[in-house]
Amino acid sequence: MNTKPSGISERNLRKPPFFSGGARELVRAPHRFFLQLTRDYGDVVQYRATPEPAFLFNHPDFVKHILVSNGRIYNKDTHLNKYMLQAVTGQGLLTSENPLWRKQRRLMQPFFHRRYLARFADLMATATHETLDIIESYAAQKRPFDMANEMMTLTLNIVSRTLFGYDMESHSERIGQAVNTLIEIAKPKRKRFQETLKVLDEIVFDVIQRRRQRPHAEQHDLLDMLIQARYEDSGEGMSDQQIRDEVMSLLIAGHETTANTLGWLWYLLAQQPAVVSQIEDELEVVLNGRSPTVADFPKLTYCDKVIKEAMRLYPSAWSISRRALVDDQIGGYEIPKGSIVAVSPYTLHRHPTFWPEPETFNPERFTPEQEAARHRYAYIPFGAGARKCIGDQFALMESIIILPMTLQRFRLKLVPDHSIEEHALVTLRARHGILMTAASR
Repeated sequence: MNTKPSGISERNLRKPPFFSGGARELVRAPHRFFLQLTRDYGDVVQYRATPEPAFLFNHPDFVKHILVSNGRIYNKDTHLNKYMLQAVTGQGLLTSENPLWRKQRRLMQPFFHRRYLARFADLMATATHETLDIIESYAAQKRPFDMANEMMTLTLNIVSRTLFGYDMESHSERIGQAVNTLIEIAKPKRKRFQETLKVLDEIVFDVIQRRRQRPHAEQHDLLDMLIQARYEDSGEGMSDQQIRDEVMSLLIAGHETTANTLGWLWYLLAQQPAVVSQIEDELEVVLNGRSPTVADFPKLTYCDKVIKEAMRLYPSAWSISRRALVDDQIGGYEIPKGSIVAVSPYTLHRHPTFWPEPETFNPERFTPEQEAARHRYAYIPFGAGARKCIGDQFALMESIIILPMTLQRFRLKLVPDHSIEEHALVTLRARHGILMTAASR
C-alpha cells in the first residue's frame, strides 16, 4: 500500500495546486470545505483565506513535520488562536507562546498525569449520576431532550468541580451560558462578547481572591494546584491574572471539547445497535451493574475503542493552524515565512489510505494490532507534539466513566426527522443539538 503523500512529483515540486475560490464555502462549512479540497487536489493544497499564503496539509508525514519535528519554527499566531481564543484565554496554555508556554506547561504537567487525575474519578461519577437523574425525569415523561446540551452541562459541572471544588456551584449555570455565548459569537469586538467575558472574569477573579484568603492545607482541586504551584527558578507563584488565564483555558478546553465528543458519540451509537449490544456485554462482564472505577478502565477495552472511533469521525478540535516563523520546505513544497499552515483532524481522520471506508463507524480500527500498524500521526484528536492537549487523559477518563454509566441506565434513540447538522466553529458542534428520547432499563 502506498502511504506516501499524494500530489508530489518533479512537475509540481515547490508549487502546490492552488484553489482560488472558496471564501463562501470556507465560512459556511470549513471542515467539509477542507475535506473536499483534499479529495480534489491531494494531500497539499494552497487556498485563499488570509492575505498571507495558506496551505492545507493532509498526511501524517506532514503532521509530524509541522507539529513535532519542526514544531519550534511554527507558532500559534493565527486568526483562530490570536483573535478568537486569546480574547478569552489570554496567556493561558491554549494560546501562549514560548518562553511563557514552556514555563507554564512544565509547572502544570504533573497535575495532569493519570495518577493525579484518578482522585477525580468519584467526582466525575457523582456528576454523571446527577445528569442521569435529569434524563430519568425526561424518560418518565417520555419527553425528548437535547443530549448535546446535557453533555455540555455535565462536563461543565465536572470541570468546574475539579477546578474549584464546590465554590462555583452557585455560578455553574451562569458560567455555562457565558462560555456557550463566547463560543457561539466568536467575535471579540462585539459588545455582547465583551459583556459576557466581563461577567466570567468577575466570577473567576472573585473565586481566586477568596481562595487566596483561605488557602487549603492540601491541594483539593486544580485551583489549589495553580495557587500553590511555584516556579523552580524563582520560587514565586503565579499572578492572579496568569491563574485566571489558565482557568479560562481549562474551562474552554476542558468542557466544550469533551461535551462535543460525547454528543457525537451518542448520535453515532443511536445508529449502531450491534455496537451498543457489544458494549453492554462488556459492561455486564466487567462491572456487573456497578459504576466504573479507575481499576476498571484497563478492562473496558471495547468502550475505549468506541470512544476513539467517535473522536476519529468527530474530532472536537477539527482544525489546527500554525504560522511559519521562517522559510520552510514540507514534502518538497516551499513554505514562505509568515505562511499559514493548516492541519485538519476531521480531514486527516478520513484519509482513505489510513482509514478504509472512512465514513463508516467501526471501533475495530482501534485494536492493538491496527493501532500498531497505523502511522502514528494519522490520528490526532488531541493534537500532537509538544503542544498536544494537556488534558487528554482527563477527557478520556470522563468519557470512560460517562459512557458505561449512561448505557447501564438507558436505551437512547434519536428523535425522527430532527436535523443533525455539523457546525464547525472553534469546535465541531451539532448546529441544532442532538434530540433524543430515553427509556429506562
